[in-house]
Amino acid sequence: MDINEKTIAALKGAKECFWENPDLLPFREAEPSLTFHSGDIEDARARLERFAPLIKRLFPETGENGGLIESPLKEIPGMRKELGLEEGRLLLKMDSHLPIAGSVKARGGIYEVLKHTEDLALESGLLTAKSGPDEYAALADKKDFFSGYKI
Repeated sequence: MDINEKTIAALKGAKECFWENPDLLPFREAEPSLTFHSGDIEDARARLERFAPLIKRLFPETGENGGLIESPLKEIPGMRKELGLEEGRLLLKMDSHLPIAGSVKARGGIYEVLKHTEDLALESGLLTAKSGPDEYAALADKKDFFSGYKI
């Protein structure tokens, strides 16, 4: 990525600027080179759902969302007006208010812990491919087992 001197000077001067990535490709062209695909996203979504009973048990503040770590949405009509939008609604996804995590990056870290936890639980027989919500929630009682591992 090449950023020209004019853009760098604007950034250094805290001035408004616009930079367009010259390496930007349409998704269909970039997709074959991606290291993850839609199946990976579905796998992650399903894992978060499987762990929702455990998260709800350990972190009651997630109860409203059934144990899912979700960002609240807030309508921002002032911004809609500022942007000159006459119709529709404009919503702010408040990732800063994620329960437990407080940021998308932290939620990603929590996901990594859940992935590692599930791998260990499957390898040891604490979970099986057919385990349901009760078995996932019961992992909270297996602290002795998990205390032998580090991430």
